[in-house]
Amino acid sequence: MNDKTTQPPNSNSASAQRQRILDHLRENQRMTTIFARDHLDIPSPAPRVFELRHEFNFNIQTHWCIDETYKGKKHRFAEYVLFPGTFKDGLSVSNAI
Repeated sequence: MNDKTTQPPNSNSASAQRQRILDHLRENQRMTTIFARDHLDIPSPAPRVFELRHEFNFNIQTHWCIDETYKGKKHRFAEYVLFPGTFKDGLSVSNAI
């Protein structure tokens, strides 16, 4: 998936948001909900991650963590982690040798 040719990077379209998530995960392997909101300008990353999994088969797993908001309050957030392989029918499928 590479929507960079069809959407400007600062667009709020779903495809541009998916691309920002994917770019970040490819570079950093993980991203929290609060990070996506504060730094990637994606107010609701869960639907975009769902689309990346179920429409594009990226193997993104959800882990739960405690993180702080910009006001310093701790909350439980989803942390999305990109793994090799594909995500099919709710199962992580690794391409490991």
